[in-house]
Amino acid sequence: MPLFNHFKVDNYTQIVVWDVTESNEELLEILQLAPYRLEKYAKLSDKRKKEFLGIRICLNYLQNDIDVDYDEKGKPYLNSNHQLSITHSHGKVAVGISRYKIGIDIELRRDEKIVNIKDKFIRKDEQFVYTNEQERTTFLHIIWGIKESLYKLDGGNFWSFLIHYRTEVFTLQDKYINCWITKETVSDKYYAFWKMIGNYYLVVVIDYD
Repeated sequence: MPLFNHFKVDNYTQIVVWDVTESNEELLEILQLAPYRLEKYAKLSDKRKKEFLGIRICLNYLQNDIDVDYDEKGKPYLNSNHQLSITHSHGKVAVGISRYKIGIDIELRRDEKIVNIKDKFIRKDEQFVYTNEQERTTFLHIIWGIKESLYKLDGGNFWSFLIHYRTEVFTLQDKYINCWITKETVSDKYYAFWKMIGNYYLVVVIDYD
């Protein structure tokens, strides 16, 4: 399983992206899972088995070989002082760990698809300036990734990408992007970072407050 990318967002936040190419049998040989983990693995669907093994490889690389648990809404977490977020896309698995609350999203670049669904997640106050079609689709992918990451960070408590999640106006050269989760009486601010890895967009949202 080749390492696709590994980087630090800050001193407390690391992201690992792997290209899952081996068979499940090869991954099991690499991981040498404990019996209780093998029992958990055996109960999963075929798709979830591959994801499970990819997550374990990433955590081992980050030297955080501890169990991943899930809350009642399916949000993953670690029984440690680190926060966790997980994302998958077309053979890639990414794991982010941080001392801060974190949400991450990785997406294969698919320009036609992102343009077709833009009205489902782009608000009227989310305006951006682009000079060509490639820049336009880049903005769309980034905003989509931000909102997916906000959803994960917040544990799926709010679901409308048009109502509950918002990005401030930004340029593609900005170091970070201000973004918000709007609740019934308050709005909370977060910070988003994006990175192009091959033909994939990776977005990271962190709660520094």
